[in-house]
This record gives sequence, C-alpha cells and structure tokens, in this order.
Amino acid sequence: MIGFGIVLVVACGREVPLEDRVEQLLKKQDYGQALDLVAGELRKRPEAWTVHDLRVRVLLAAGQADEALRAYAERYRSAGPDAPVVFRQVAIALVQEGLASRDGLLRARAAAALAALASPDLLPVHRRALAYPDASVQALAVRGLASVSGEEAGRLMREALGDSQAEVRAAAAAALTGRNDAETRAALAQALHDPVQGVRLRAAAALARQGQPEAFTLLTRFVRDPDDSLRMQALEALGHLGNPDVAPALRPALQDSNPYVRIYAAEALARLGEPLGREVLRQVLRHPSRSVAMYAAEALSNLGDASGAPRLVEALGPGQDLSARLYAAWTLARLGDHRGKPVLDELLQHDEVQIRMQATWTLGQMGDGVGVGSLQRALTDEARPVRLQAAWALATKLGGQRPGG
Repeated sequence: MIGFGIVLVVACGREVPLEDRVEQLLKKQDYGQALDLVAGELRKRPEAWTVHDLRVRVLLAAGQADEALRAYAERYRSAGPDAPVVFRQVAIALVQEGLASRDGLLRARAAAALAALASPDLLPVHRRALAYPDASVQALAVRGLASVSGEEAGRLMREALGDSQAEVRAAAAAALTGRNDAETRAALAQALHDPVQGVRLRAAAALARQGQPEAFTLLTRFVRDPDDSLRMQALEALGHLGNPDVAPALRPALQDSNPYVRIYAAEALARLGEPLGREVLRQVLRHPSRSVAMYAAEALSNLGDASGAPRLVEALGPGQDLSARLYAAWTLARLGDHRGKPVLDELLQHDEVQIRMQATWTLGQMGDGVGVGSLQRALTDEARPVRLQAAWALATKLGGQRPGG
C-alpha cells in the first residue's frame, strides 16, 4: 500500500485517500486512469510534492522508468524537496533497463551503479546481472555483492568462483575477502588451483587476510612474477594486509623496470609504515611522464596524502588532455579537494556524450554533497546515457532507505 495521507473529496462527502484510489487502479493495471487521477490533483495543488512522488510511483509501476525520471526532475524547477526513497526506486528501474541495453558501455555503467547501490533488496537484480554473458557486467555485479551481508550474497559469490570466465572468478575471489565461514574458505582454497594466475592471486589475497600462512607465501611469490599486472596486484594486496614483516620482500620492486610497478611497491611500503614508500612516491611526482606522475599522485591520495595536488591541479588546465582533466578532478575529489568541479561543470556541456557521461560519473564521486546541483541539471541532458548516469550518481549521493539493509 502506498502511504502518503493525501485525500480526495468525493461527491458523497466521504473522504477517500488518493493513494487508495490509485492503488486500486494499479491492481487493475489501469495506469492511464491512475495517472489522470494524480494529474487532476496536481492541477489543483501543483506543489504537493507527495502527489508528485505518487505520480513517479505510478509511472514506475507502468514500466515507464524514463518518464518517471523526467517527472521526478520537474520538482527542481520549483525548488522542490528530494525524496531519496522514491528516487532510489527510479534509479534501480533504470539500472535494470541499462543492464538490458544493447550498448555495452551502458551495460557496464549500469552494473557499476548496481555495485554502488548494492543492498539485500537488490539481490534479484544481482542474480539477473550474473546471468548476462558480459564478463565485465558479471564481475561488477559480483563486486557489489561484497558489501551485502547474508548467506544468499555469499552463495552467489561462491557460485561465481566457478564461472567459465576468469574475470568473473577473480572478482568473486576478491569479493569474498572478509568472509570467514567454512564454505567460503573451502571455495577459496579450491580457487588456489585455478588455471588462471589472476584468480589464484585473488584467492591467495583473500585467504591471507584470514591469516593463512600458505596463502601469504603464495601471494608474496607473485611479487616476482614476469607479468606486470600480477606484480602490481600482489603488491597492492600485500600493502593492504598490513604485515610489516613482508617489507623486505617488497623493497626490490622499487627498482622494477615498470614505473607503475614501482609506484605500487612504494604505496605498499608506505602502508606498512616504511617512510621510504612516501619518499619514492613524492619523487615520482617529478617524473617526465605526466601519466606516471599523476599515478603517483593517486597513490598518495590513497594514503590521504595531498602532496600530489599541485601536479593534479596543473592537469586541470583548459589546454590539457580531456582524460587527464577528468582523472585529475577525480583524484583531487578523493582528497576532499573540489578544485576540479568547475572543470566537470564545463565538460557537462561537451559535444561528446561519453565525455559528458564521464564528467557526470566523476561528479558522483565528490563527497560532502558537492555536485548535487550539477547532477540534478544533468538529469535533463538530451542524451539518455548521461541522464541515466546522473540518476545513478545522484541516487548514490541521496541515499534512501534500503529495505533489509
């Protein structure tokens, strides 16, 4: 039953709640009549925001998620208040539509939004996402399950460890980190024998966090692997484990031929309390390659260190590469530094849809309520992918009650 306490006076003089009338029509799937009923009330009381919310709910029940988003956004023209619970329902409906899109990028963005909004009430959506053939969509859906408590979420992650696609299995192993029940331990132990090294590495990292010495030893071996990506992943995992005894095994990686591996090694050592780690990262800020220097700035931001902010602000300049400007704005935002927001507002007017979409996503990463107004305006962008990204970002910012969470 929809509850708003709105009433409609009928001819006999008896007051009948508007939501009751609407509920009866929804049961009959008479969405047109329900919308007419709500529209009539709004003509009399155009700023009755609970009636606006009721209209949004009717549109969602009718399967018109885009219209529901448009109807919700109308309140901003009159400075109407947000209704986080209602808006979250709109965002979830748009996630489900995005997952079914033929556009691969939009599917991936929808899966990322699902991961950000993850809660027990969304487990059915996660199950559907895990049935999609896209490895990236499944991996993101699994990643979101990591923040959902309960046995059902654990079961879905353990099942994903047996997926045919290595990207999904690796995501599942990482997502199971922190779960210490017997079934999870057994599933991760089996994953240590996976034919793909990346899966074995993630399983080893999860088990090492549980204090299993064999897994810790295996994870340390990956620091010397010929594959650059595996070395970086192993260094990152060992840094987060927080065991200073491993520091001697990590120091040689500071001389690695790959500058990005050196950055991972320095960050890991800094996490383990080695002053040399931060020192190396600050030196890399002067690297002649801007991308390498900015990566070091990001590593410092992971440590809550703003030493790289000047290099990042430099990359925000109007003559800089667009991807660098977006990356700089995002990294600064992680430090609580919002000097990149004007750049993001500027890029919301860019001709390319993907640039506007990325700027919208980055605005969603800004804390302290920063960027809410910009996201509200982006809800009316001419391009649907931008509108959807704005809805997902805004829903994450607004929060809203999560049933069962």
